[in-house]
Amino acid sequence: MAGKHLGKAYLKMDGALLESMPGATLDLGGDERQPLIGANAVLGFTEKPKPATLDCKIALGLLTKLEDFRGATNVTVTFEADTGQTWNMANAWLVEPPVVSDGDGGHIPLKFAAAKADQV
Repeated sequence: MAGKHLGKAYLKMDGALLESMPGATLDLGGDERQPLIGANAVLGFTEKPKPATLDCKIALGLLTKLEDFRGATNVTVTFEADTGQTWNMANAWLVEPPVVSDGDGGHIPLKFAAAKADQV
């Protein structure tokens, strides 16, 4: 079916638009399944929970306050696709503190995690 497909994403933390770079990745999380293999046959599968994650890069500008990210816990992270779909990660946290490097064009990698990402 022809129609609009994802071209841009708008990322927000607690409602504030992030100056993100192209290439953000949203993993919705859920149950991760592994095959259970017996001595003579595949018996089924086991499940374990997998958190939702959002990997992105933001531009480092004059007004960027990295302290806001370093202490990010219990925040709402939003991924808005230009196709109209939106996912929220409630009670999210930043997995690792921000790292600044001039070798990456001043882009700061960020990884958020939460129990799940819900489509709204």
